[in-house]
Amino acid sequence: MQRQASLRGALIVLFIVILILSFGILAYEAPPHLPILLSAIVVALYAALIKIPFDTLEKQIVSSVSYGVIPILILLMIGILIGLWLLGGTVQTITYYGLQVLSPTYFLATTVIITAVVALMTGSSLSAIGTIGVSLMGVSIGMGADPAMTAGAIVSGAIFGDKLSPLSDTTNLAAATAKVDLFEHIRHMLWTTIPALILTVVIFLIIGYTNQNGTSASLADVQELILVLDQEFFIHILTVLSPLVIIVLAAMKVRPLPALAAGMFVAVCTAFYTVPGLQVSALFDAMYGGYEANTGHVAIDELLSLGGLEDMLFGVSLIIIALSFGGLIQATGITEALIRGIQSVLKSRGNTIASTLASCFGVNFVTGEQYLSILLPGQMYEDVYKKTQLTPKKLKPYT
Repeated sequence: MQRQASLRGALIVLFIVILILSFGILAYEAPPHLPILLSAIVVALYAALIKIPFDTLEKQIVSSVSYGVIPILILLMIGILIGLWLLGGTVQTITYYGLQVLSPTYFLATTVIITAVVALMTGSSLSAIGTIGVSLMGVSIGMGADPAMTAGAIVSGAIFGDKLSPLSDTTNLAAATAKVDLFEHIRHMLWTTIPALILTVVIFLIIGYTNQNGTSASLADVQELILVLDQEFFIHILTVLSPLVIIVLAAMKVRPLPALAAGMFVAVCTAFYTVPGLQVSALFDAMYGGYEANTGHVAIDELLSLGGLEDMLFGVSLIIIALSFGGLIQATGITEALIRGIQSVLKSRGNTIASTLASCFGVNFVTGEQYLSILLPGQMYEDVYKKTQLTPKKLKPYT
């Protein structure tokens, strides 16, 4: 006879899972795929212990993974699109004009905006921080700006751009976990992210005005970046046509796949104009394997060497494994058992949202892995949000 997970059993399994994730990701620095897979095996063993048929587990896994099919296709198209943008000069053009607005007074505020734009265009906060962020840190030292303040500005902008980018794997995973449309998810996040960005920029503007101790000579590093971009790449306003098309279609509420397809088509067309003598084979190479910059400038080469369908396979495989794990959690009734244990405090919308925030923070703090802070609370609170008449789009912005 099939049984349901008990609160005690659910807590024991959850404790073991947290140990596996914590040691695997934090202590041994393993890719998140493997600790999640080991955790899934633990959950499957518990399911066998409480006599849940394996067929039931398989059906729930397939059902859970099915919600990730569209986001997976989106991620693959995003990889292709990034490769095309780098090949055609889109990211280079945006970075070039972004760097031109730097000044000692506005340095911190513009740092937020520049890193936000780079993260928004690439869909990766890590790429923005590790590339243009490193260059901006060097500039801040030359200006005499506080490195800690500069680091804060870089991280603030990068996280903002990542969260609102339709190219971001975590944004796509969040939308998939909550089972909402990607662009609807992004539009709903604007209510919290835009005020946060404005407040951040204002604070850094105040800091810039009250600490004006930089000189024009300290901008030599920025001028070097601008010079390399100008000499090595085709900087032209036409290159931003593809992202503009996607932005316009998103505003018109066009679905992500056709919007990205339109952006890809425009990027291909403009690439033949912006890259003289472009061969079709080179175009395919950038679409699949990404773009590799060879300017000789380390920061520029690191920033512009990414993209391609192949670059997204890490995120795609993680989504499949994570959603499979979530399916096992659901099939065993672990989430229901945990929710029953705290049901008394989840009767109001405020308590439900507060519990979601606490759960997301707790998972991220314990495991250091934002994918799990999206997945686990998303799976746990799905039914609770339905019962409290909170729409699914309200579930994921809190991750």
